[in-house]
Amino acid sequence: MGSRADAVDNPMLVNLTARTASEICARLYLDKAALRLLSPGMRPSEFVDALVEKQQYLPAIDFIAHALPAREAIWWGCLCLQRTCGDKLEPWERRAFRLTVQWVLQPNEANRAATKEPADVLGPASAAGCLAAAANQTGGSVGPPQGPPTPPSPFAPARAVAIAIKVATTKCNPPEIQGTLRSLIQLGMGIHGGPTDSLGP
Repeated sequence: MGSRADAVDNPMLVNLTARTASEICARLYLDKAALRLLSPGMRPSEFVDALVEKQQYLPAIDFIAHALPAREAIWWGCLCLQRTCGDKLEPWERRAFRLTVQWVLQPNEANRAATKEPADVLGPASAAGCLAAAANQTGGSVGPPQGPPTPPSPFAPARAVAIAIKVATTKCNPPEIQGTLRSLIQLGMGIHGGPTDSLGP
């Protein structure tokens, strides 16, 4: 890594849940243009470099979201939302953001359950709503209340995080979107084993 002009600056993905890029790609849908960049035995960080070099930024976001454990992926999403939207969040979005951060800091059942209401109110068109949904989908049941418990898909949080980040970047000025995508990818590559970065309220 690092020799290509368009490679992200961070040397590696850390705290991964798989050793090869192929293992992670099996968890999500990537289009043919992205998959053509995948080589047998390629390390996850190498695949991200290849995607960035070809300006395949959205597949890179999908890939990183599925490469990280759920808590770290959701933390990455929170940092991305803060960078792109800052203080421009509406009241329900601020509530969703605050409750999601609370779950990341203390990932217990009460905090997970608290994210359901803002996720439902905001829906998938809201980046903050998607992050709340991601936290909520780390446990509980997605089945009807009176039915047997139906756990969420293990990769539901990753999908919600990827959507959240993509939605958040649409709030940027159009000339800034590609640069913002690159910076968010670099941020994701540096996410470590816990929420150590600084977040505002």
